[in-house]
Amino acid sequence: MSKTHVVYKKKIIESIEELPESNLKEVLDFINFLKSKRKKREDSILKVAGCLSGNSISAKEIEEELYGKFKEEC
Repeated sequence: MSKTHVVYKKKIIESIEELPESNLKEVLDFINFLKSKRKKREDSILKVAGCLSGNSISAKEIEEELYGKFKEEC
């Protein structure tokens, strides 16, 4: 854990302790929002990475897949 991380964590805890109890649920909701936003981004990256894994294909194979016989006729 970096020094900056520890400092931020300490400041966050101090700030939370100063909040009235009525605001604690809002803070928790915001933390959960940030966590879910991060998870969605990670899931998106993994989804793309999954598409890229497997057998590699050549440029010619890509062209054939995209244009098929159309390119051959031109």
